[in-house]
Amino acid sequence: MMKQVILSLILLLTCMSCSKDDAVLEQLDSILNDYQLYITQKNENLNELKEKLSKSESEEEKYNTSMNLYRAYQDFSLDSALVYIKQSLELADKLGEQERIIDTHLSLAFLYNYVGMHYEALEIFKEQDVTGHSDWLRRSHFYLGTNVYRNLSLYTVDKKQKAYYQHQMEICRDSAIAYAPDDVILRAERLEDQGKIQQAIALLSDNLPDGLTTHEAGLRYFILSEMYEKQHQNGAQVKYLALSSIAGIKNAVREYIALRKLAVLLYEQGDIDRAYTYIHRCIDDAKACNARMRMVETSTFLSVIDSAVVKQKQDTRNAAIWAAVVISLLLLLLAFALIVLRRKIRMLQHSENTQKDLNSQLSDANKIKEEYITRFMHLCLDYINKMENYRANLNKVARKRNFDELYDTIQSTRYINKEVNEFYNSFDEAFLHIYPNFLKDFNALLRPEAQVTLKKNECLNTELRIYALLKLGISDGTKVQEFLRCSSSTVYNYRTNMRNKAINRDSFEQDVLAIK
Repeated sequence: MMKQVILSLILLLTCMSCSKDDAVLEQLDSILNDYQLYITQKNENLNELKEKLSKSESEEEKYNTSMNLYRAYQDFSLDSALVYIKQSLELADKLGEQERIIDTHLSLAFLYNYVGMHYEALEIFKEQDVTGHSDWLRRSHFYLGTNVYRNLSLYTVDKKQKAYYQHQMEICRDSAIAYAPDDVILRAERLEDQGKIQQAIALLSDNLPDGLTTHEAGLRYFILSEMYEKQHQNGAQVKYLALSSIAGIKNAVREYIALRKLAVLLYEQGDIDRAYTYIHRCIDDAKACNARMRMVETSTFLSVIDSAVVKQKQDTRNAAIWAAVVISLLLLLLAFALIVLRRKIRMLQHSENTQKDLNSQLSDANKIKEEYITRFMHLCLDYINKMENYRANLNKVARKRNFDELYDTIQSTRYINKEVNEFYNSFDEAFLHIYPNFLKDFNALLRPEAQVTLKKNECLNTELRIYALLKLGISDGTKVQEFLRCSSSTVYNYRTNMRNKAINRDSFEQDVLAIK
């Protein structure tokens, strides 16, 4: 029982986690639909800053506004950010304040580090002497060193050089923390590198509710996703990548990593449609921002995801074609079934209306069968006896060795004709016994001057026997011909002549069949 309870709780927590993941992804999808709105707001803010810069009178005001434009463009358009940071450098030199000059150079180095110019950024970092300056400037200086050395360690393949860069990165980070002990991000990264990931996650998560959209919140969400990735917690990784992406989009950030990593992760999980949407948003933003490094990173996965989408669409198209074929076949079968059912219903209705007639016909048919079976059993027995007598007679002649008489007997048709006539008489009697009014009803179908008249002691003639057979269901010309021992043309002529004598020539034979 306890195992079942535990399994149920695990399943419930898993479902709740999946539900939350879906909810944050749906929120991201909704925000992406409003993407252009955030870009428009960003452009409006930029235009306000540009207008303010154009109206600025003092060098101090121009510098401050130019730096604000640099910061606004830093993750929106790298080319424009470079223009304004260089303009700020010129203004800082004019103003002549050393701390401001160092801060502006550090800002340029941050931009170089963003675009992949790590060695140029490192050179600026090494050139700046922050001894004796404010703590915030020293923190900024060492924070720059932390980021530059981290990137250099990531992109070098030389193990010895990598170890050197990592060591320098740790020195810079410790120095930055010394000047900014409350910097949660730097302290969490140090805990992560020390293998204390749970403590790092707890520190980053402190006072960080879901749904914040500040620049710092977006960065903390992203670092949390990296930590959860190392712990192979895909659900949490997806969640924090999505939250980081939401913060970035709402702030009109075009230079980012979160959405690209989320696209790749969702592709690996089989969510091809979202992966396709996200990766194309990433490549479009990287182009608009002119972030060449991000374009290279994104393009690596773009072709893979595009190929998967093409295959998915082809599979969907093939499935749709097969579904259409199957549905068409089912519709045809349904139509056929409806037709058959309709006919069955009609037949049943007709059967109900004519049940009495059918019962009567069945009764007549049974009567005919009984009558004919009895008669032709007697006929067959009689024929067997006659054949036995005929054989005995031939045997007697043969014993006398009177071969001429034997030959004459065999050649004579007298015996056969006699038997045929007796067979016809038996047939006529049986038929008229079943249909006693046949001759009368038959003549009623003919014109008065063309009615059939029989000879003395004649029950039926050849013409009447043809229609007697038709009444009994024997309409095959060959069978009628064999029965009457005449040619097919004779049968045809008899039937044609009789139809010509009928009152209703076209329906004559159907009228004969209706005789009772």
